This record gives sequence, structure tokens and C-alpha cells, in this order.
Amino acid sequence: MNYLWDGPLAAVFSYDIFRRMLNNISISYTEFLLACDLLTRIGIPYDVSFVPGTRKEAAAFQLTIHINPTRTEVLVVALEPGSTVFNPSP
Repeated sequence: MNYLWDGPLAAVFSYDIFRRMLNNISISYTEFLLACDLLTRIGIPYDVSFVPGTRKEAAAFQLTIHINPTRTEVLVVALEPGSTVFNPSP
């Protein structure tokens, strides 16, 4: 059984929010929290790390989804513009 595509993760990755993350489309902080909430409710283990935005790089989360003891899926999620620490003056 391929747990990634035959189990609960198949249903998770069918949600629009996960399709957007898999396709490197930026999402809002609220949408990211929704994705984490969904993983928590289904009982899929995951880790999150955060890189704050700078003038050089956009703010991003790294979501590591643990599929089994030897397999993980890592999604780097860029946040929407305006979600960074620096908001330059006009």
C-alpha cells in the first residue's frame, strides 16, 4: 500500500490549499493555519519551521509531513505579499 496516495494523505492533498502549496502558489498565514489544523484533525504528524521575511527573501514556512518512519514530504510555503516583517515606507 502506498500510504501517500492510498491513505488519508490522498484526501488531504486533494484540498485546494494543499494543491496550491504543492504548486508553489503563495498562501496567507490563515490558510497555512487551516492546513495545519486539517493535518492535526486527521492525525498526520508534521513539523513547522518559519523563516521571517527580509528585504531580500519573502517570509516562508517549511511544512514537513511525516508519512512513515522513512518517508517525509517537505513543502516550502511562501506567504502572500505583505506578510513579511519589513513593510517599506511609501
